[in-house]
Amino acid sequence: MSLQTRLNALVTAIKTETKSLRTFISGANNGDVSGLNTTATNLVDALNEVKATADGAAGGGVAINDGATNTTQAWSSSKIDTEIAAAVNALIGGAPAALDTLNELAAALADDANYAASVTAQLATKANASDVYTQAQLGDPETDLVAIWNAA
Repeated sequence: MSLQTRLNALVTAIKTETKSLRTFISGANNGDVSGLNTTATNLVDALNEVKATADGAAGGGVAINDGATNTTQAWSSSKIDTEIAAAVNALIGGAPAALDTLNELAAALADDANYAASVTAQLATKANASDVYTQAQLGDPETDLVAIWNAA
């Protein structure tokens, strides 16, 4: 391979990488920064604008207001903890400690994902009250039915 061929390959590789980096940085392979939503004309200045905005927000940020629910203020972590505890208490609704988690409920249902269907199927195998007979209605279970057969 000649030196000229190698130099051409090197220039092509460098240009390809440069285009990739320009596209990665600006969204266009020619380095056009018009797509940036900023007054900056290069990436460093745009990043400095972002940093200045973040620094400004760090001191002022969103106001904490535990008395309001809106899109411009936030609750404190203690208010959030209180609300979560209230929601959990409402969810378990006074359930006994042995059944106040989903895991405990699952264990109580024998971890059967089809519990309702399983119970329904078991109930379907049970006799209806109208189909149950007393011993008096059935007769004496000690009766020798073979003797009755033979005598008939």
